[in-house]
Amino acid sequence: MGAVSLGISGCGGSTAPVEPPVIEDYAPTGEVTLEFVIDEDTTKSYVVDNVAEGSTLEALMGNLSAPKMEIGGEGATAFVNSIEGVSTNATHGWTYTVDGEFATKGIGTMELNPPTTIVWKYTTFEEAMAEKE
Repeated sequence: MGAVSLGISGCGGSTAPVEPPVIEDYAPTGEVTLEFVIDEDTTKSYVVDNVAEGSTLEALMGNLSAPKMEIGGEGATAFVNSIEGVSTNATHGWTYTVDGEFATKGIGTMELNPPTTIVWKYTTFEEAMAEKE
C-alpha cells in the first residue's frame, strides 16, 4: 500500500491557528439510593446508577418505573401525592431526608449530588419535625 500526501498551497498569506474542537462539559454522575418507609413493616429500597450531579429529585423520581408514585405539579410546585398507593391526606404526608438531614426544599428544587441516600417516610408533620431535632 502506498501513502497519499496532500498539500495545500496558497499565495503569500499566513495560516490562521487551528482551534481545538469544543468538548462539552458533562456533569459527574453517581449512585442515588432511595428508601421508602411505607409502614413499620415495609421498606422498599432502590439504587439508581448514573444520576447526574445537579439533577432534581423530581426528575429522578419521575423517571422511575418502581415504586408506583403520583407526583403533582412541576418544578417549585412539584408535590408527592402518593407512593405505593399510600396517599397524602390532611394529617399525613410523605417527608424525606437527604443523607440523614431533613429536607427543607421541595422535590422540584432539591438538586442531587451523588452519591446520596434519600429516605421517604409517611408521617405527620409533627412526627417528621420531632425526628429532625
